[in-house]
Amino acid sequence: MGRKSFLLAGALMAAAFSLSVSLAAASPESSSSQGVSQPADSGADVSLAGAGTAGSPQMLTEEEAERILRETPVNVPELTEKVKRGVVGVYPLDVTSPVPAEGGAFGSGFIIDQEGHLITNAHVGGQASVAQIVFWDGSSARASLVAAAPYYDIALLKLDNPDPAKLFPVPLGDSEAVQPGELALAIGCPGSLEGFNIDRSNPFEYFGLRQTLTMRVVTGRDSDLAFEMSWYYRNRFLGTAEYGLSYAMHLPYVFRTQVPINSGNSGGPLFNRNGEVIAVNTWGLSAAAAPYLKIQQSNSSVPINFAKNFVVEVLEHRRHDIPWLGIHCIFPPSIQDPDSYIEFRERIRPQGLWIFEVDPDSPAAQAGLAKGDQILRVNGQEPPRPEAFRTQVLLGEIGEDYLLAVRRGEREFAVHLYSIPKPRYVVNFSV
Repeated sequence: MGRKSFLLAGALMAAAFSLSVSLAAASPESSSSQGVSQPADSGADVSLAGAGTAGSPQMLTEEEAERILRETPVNVPELTEKVKRGVVGVYPLDVTSPVPAEGGAFGSGFIIDQEGHLITNAHVGGQASVAQIVFWDGSSARASLVAAAPYYDIALLKLDNPDPAKLFPVPLGDSEAVQPGELALAIGCPGSLEGFNIDRSNPFEYFGLRQTLTMRVVTGRDSDLAFEMSWYYRNRFLGTAEYGLSYAMHLPYVFRTQVPINSGNSGGPLFNRNGEVIAVNTWGLSAAAAPYLKIQQSNSSVPINFAKNFVVEVLEHRRHDIPWLGIHCIFPPSIQDPDSYIEFRERIRPQGLWIFEVDPDSPAAQAGLAKGDQILRVNGQEPPRPEAFRTQVLLGEIGEDYLLAVRRGEREFAVHLYSIPKPRYVVNFSV
């Protein structure tokens, strides 16, 4: 199944108004009649160094965002009742102990089919081979890791012995259809690591809520690479690289939202007003990361189309590949942190699309491209900004043809490049 049928292109930006409610878990008897019939990233409280905001000429004022919410009525309890039983808690386990894995993240996830597959974040369910899944009614079951895509922060798990009575798949929407100012609801399971099958009916006893719901609107699409570099840099150089060397490296963009998310919401679904998942809640931006921003005003979610492509390719082909040409056109490979990238982009990088390095054995190297070449046209069109060209390649197909008009010194020539799967050993931001 091709990427283009699922992925987005372009840029959105809006701003929003807030509503937050906490949900009490419903009994199976009270909710069994309203299950979802059609099968189908929350953010940990962390500081993100160098997180940028997407530059966009379109911005809604706070007053306009409030008006959108007032004039767009939605029956939140009814919508919640429709989808909440498909949302689960995810607790990675140490295979040598019946308790959550030491140092591992806990979070949320959502059921996507009657076979027991569920989606969560890679930083939640991708670090252990097994996880304990807690359902809406407090019961639990074991699940095994099928595959993880740390470069998307997405993981696919499957219940070991799925009970049909517990499976309520949520419908997956199309993140390409998300519009500026669209209402969004996050449901997840923020809480503590205290055991399973326990009474969680009193949320004031400890921070162990079975389910919460928060609602605001999507504030836009962030294709600013500084944000993805923040995730990558913190994991690889400020941490232990536990989430993989390519963590967040190949995200074409993320959704920014003003939907409040808390520690434990990671991996949970972001719903639209129709009860369709449009994104996976991933990171919450804390005050320590950006004190100049309002708290919970700039959270991030991975568009669901990226997760769908990953799941489809893993289940059908047992692999998932990233299109790659082998060109460093955004910054030289010596740049590793978001602050250096921003400085290079704003102060040093020349106008246009330039090649700062070519990876060996890549399509670009085989075509004879070299450091210092300037790309004048891409498929007969004026070259996009380097970040936009990266997005174009990432959203393309394996084997896609790119006709480049290139200038080297006083000479101009044309080359055809065909994208190939990016090798796993190439861990950099080359396009």
